[in-house]
Amino acid sequence: MATVRRNELIHRLLAGQCELCEGRIGLQVHHIRKLADLDKSGRPERPSWARLMAMRKRKTLVVCQACHQDIHAGRATATTRI
Repeated sequence: MATVRRNELIHRLLAGQCELCEGRIGLQVHHIRKLADLDKSGRPERPSWARLMAMRKRKTLVVCQACHQDIHAGRATATTRI
């Protein structure tokens, strides 16, 4: 099972495209520890990147550097794939 998930991540990286804005420069992988972390109480609404990860049931997201910085800064991210 781990090999299948690892291969899937490799294929997503090799696609060479940010899964949020479709950018192609400076790709990185955003990772969370648990999918349950996406449903933290006290948040009025989940950000678009969190909804995408929850919808796909993935703990990783291939993103460009700009989107990754936005995620960690709590800013809205550009989304074209939700």
